[in-house]
Amino acid sequence: MAETIIINAATREIKVPDSEINFGVAGERKIERKHFRIEGRTYKGVDLADGFAWKVSCENAAKKPCADLIDSIVADATGIEFDWVVGAAPMAFKGELKFSVCAKRTNSLAEILNEWHSRIGTGIVNAGLEATVEDIGGYDLAAQLQQEAAQAKANAEAAKDAQEAAESARDAASGSASAADNSASAAASSASDAANAAKTAGDAAAKVVNEGVAEKLTEMQNIQKDVSTKAQTAETAAKNADTAKTAAQNAQKAAEKSAGNAVNSESAAKTSAEQAAAARDTAQELAGRVTVDDTLSDASASPVQNKVIFAALAKKQDVQRVTFVINDTDGGLDAVVAD
Repeated sequence: MAETIIINAATREIKVPDSEINFGVAGERKIERKHFRIEGRTYKGVDLADGFAWKVSCENAAKKPCADLIDSIVADATGIEFDWVVGAAPMAFKGELKFSVCAKRTNSLAEILNEWHSRIGTGIVNAGLEATVEDIGGYDLAAQLQQEAAQAKANAEAAKDAQEAAESARDAASGSASAADNSASAAASSASDAANAAKTAGDAAAKVVNEGVAEKLTEMQNIQKDVSTKAQTAETAAKNADTAKTAAQNAQKAAEKSAGNAVNSESAAKTSAEQAAAARDTAQELAGRVTVDDTLSDASASPVQNKVIFAALAKKQDVQRVTFVINDTDGGLDAVVAD
């Protein structure tokens, strides 16, 4: 694969790889292909890929100037690439071949607006052998050219004779002009009939188009109504969605409030349960301290029961039983206190 010849857009320097120094053999044409890349697409604000025509200017080994046009370029963000297919003039003589790249941009009047040149690169055209046209073995090209010239002269004379024959035929044809006029009239009539037929077909086509337009218009109106209905349905659905959203938000708030109340109730119930458990423990503890003794005696082991019993006995001692009897002497009532 051929290596690339690099040109610096700013310095214009050309670097030709060693593998690309050889351009072939003298006498060749459009055989050698050299690939170029210009590093740098723009120079001082000028885009070299925008509207420029490209060519390779050269000086062959005989010091004669020549040039090959570049058909197309490929540009990217950082540079420009193209191929130079070396023509016959640069390869006409053996020896050193000098070349440079040129780009020009012109306006519509062919006036040059911008022109860019590279420096000079060099290559080698090797020596070869090529016979003259007279010395190509088995052929006499000079004689062939002479024979072709004679044939061309004969062809010219034949063309002259043909022209004279055509003029004679034209004179003979003038007598047939009347017949040609009749044919023209017939053709005009046919054309008129064709025009009428075309008008009829056009009217029919217009009718079909008009009917088709009316049908399409009705169809479009129906579609428009359907779209309007669907739009209203969508609007209603959107409103319903907003209402549902609000209700959901309210329900969420109520649920959060209920959850708070439930937490508070749970806390109160827990406190009450703890208090009931404490009261139960206290009652169990007190119950364990009380001993029920059915024996009413001073020897009872239950001080509470003894206290109650002693109080009851004290009340009993304070009560005296009084009995009223009739006095035999005066007939009154006498009170008798019982022991």
